[in-house]
Amino acid sequence: MTEKRNFSRVDFRVSALLQAEGVAIKGEVTDVSLHGLYMETQERIPVGTPVEVTIYLSAAPDPIVINVKGTVARQVEGGLGCAFDKMDVESFAHLRSIISYQGGDESKVMAEFSEYVVKKMHDE
Repeated sequence: MTEKRNFSRVDFRVSALLQAEGVAIKGEVTDVSLHGLYMETQERIPVGTPVEVTIYLSAAPDPIVINVKGTVARQVEGGLGCAFDKMDVESFAHLRSIISYQGGDESKVMAEFSEYVVKKMHDE
């Protein structure tokens, strides 16, 4: 299988809530990048389904969260992969910090993101 990922992916275990087609699914994120995540869940959601994901970074009364909109990119036994389509600036900042901290190379993370933006602009 050819590796299609263009972003650093880091191990990161945290609770998340995925919403798709009026259904809310709790699961655990096991790895994340600036472009997507893998979430452990027994629920089945068809590839291509639009989703909204809320990643909980703290369990405080006013939790810190990452909110993203995306699409189910793959479905496997025990989980699913989501590709991110859209996120707000605050969520991007939290995600970038997590990936930089876990991966240890903020300049690489930002270079990957810059290349992605340029490619997306060129594709459109």
